[in-house]
Amino acid sequence: MEKTYSLEILTPRGKLFSDEVAHSLVPAEDGFVGVLANHASYVTSSPGGRFKVRLPSGETRTFQVGQGFFRFLKNHATFLTQSVESKTL
Repeated sequence: MEKTYSLEILTPRGKLFSDEVAHSLVPAEDGFVGVLANHASYVTSSPGGRFKVRLPSGETRTFQVGQGFFRFLKNHATFLTQSVESKTL
């Protein structure tokens, strides 16, 4: 079974996503950062853009996120932003 970590996408209105994920592709200042379980601790600002998440089932979810900050620490990731839209591709 694929290893997972918890991911939350938060806005001032509250949690817009909270689940166990296998992989995420995060928009960062210098491109994109791919994150798997057991990634090293990491903090970055984000200009916003497409944020892709792969669930353990293999399903992919895509979000359009505004500017924000991403943090990964001890298999828990948090993305803080002002705006998020769920996209269907």
